[in-house]
Amino acid sequence: MFTVALNKAGQEPVVRIGSKALQLARLTGRNIAIPGGFVITSEALERFLSYNGIQPGAADNEFEARLLDAAIPDDVQSEVAAAFEHLNEQEGRSAVAVRSSSSAEDLENASFAGQYETILNVTDLPHLLESLKRCWASLFSARVQGYALQSHIDWNVNDLPMGVLVQRMVQADVSGVVFSMNPVTQNKGEMIINASYGLGEAVVSGLVTPDAYFIEKQSGSIHKELGCKEMKIVAAAKGTVEAETTQEEQNRFCLTDDQVRLLADQTKTIEALYENPVDIEFAVKDGRVYILQVRPVTA
Repeated sequence: MFTVALNKAGQEPVVRIGSKALQLARLTGRNIAIPGGFVITSEALERFLSYNGIQPGAADNEFEARLLDAAIPDDVQSEVAAAFEHLNEQEGRSAVAVRSSSSAEDLENASFAGQYETILNVTDLPHLLESLKRCWASLFSARVQGYALQSHIDWNVNDLPMGVLVQRMVQADVSGVVFSMNPVTQNKGEMIINASYGLGEAVVSGLVTPDAYFIEKQSGSIHKELGCKEMKIVAAAKGTVEAETTQEEQNRFCLTDDQVRLLADQTKTIEALYENPVDIEFAVKDGRVYILQVRPVTA
């Protein structure tokens, strides 16, 4: 009731698991490397609020603090623990990433992507449960309500159900984003890859100047621009830390041409499945490319 395996979630309604989880679930079994995981459904959040007698209201620090201090009901906690243990048995004990997955993340006229919480390198059940509450709390944050107001969206938590995606963590050597069309020139014949060392938060959050790769779809030609790649985000014993990149790392491209071509091929495959331009987050570990997030290109 409160969890569903990612590889079985492709037919779930978006209101139950959220857009982020649904987009990935639909790609499983299509010869695309998607890290395994499970989704904590929107019913878990409803149960949590009801159990604690919490009525969603105007966002403020006190309200978010109440959510973080509230107890997760035993039935939700035990099902999440069982799903986490099953994932560990299937794929070995290693860290997971915990990401909010709202049904409002890929609207036609706005995207809430990046507004909600993501917690990386979660290593045990207590950390997972703490991260789950942080994801739930982000749904009610002033940042989310402010974005909704700015985008002329009538913010009502009952209309924005949230699932939470728990996914095997890729301790990336290199990561980044791919746009299957040039988002600046609107050229659908050209895709762009932005990549840097370590975990993808450095690129997504704009903390580094990444390497840029421009790929002409028809000919496959690649134009490259070297970025500074000033730092990288890497896993710590718990959570993540920032580390400086070496001069040698800064002076060379972080992706090989073969990896760029593989990413371009996978992006074209995913774009064809969606029948629309897509925005993809990826990670490379030991030479293997993993797809972490996929969304249609929106406003």
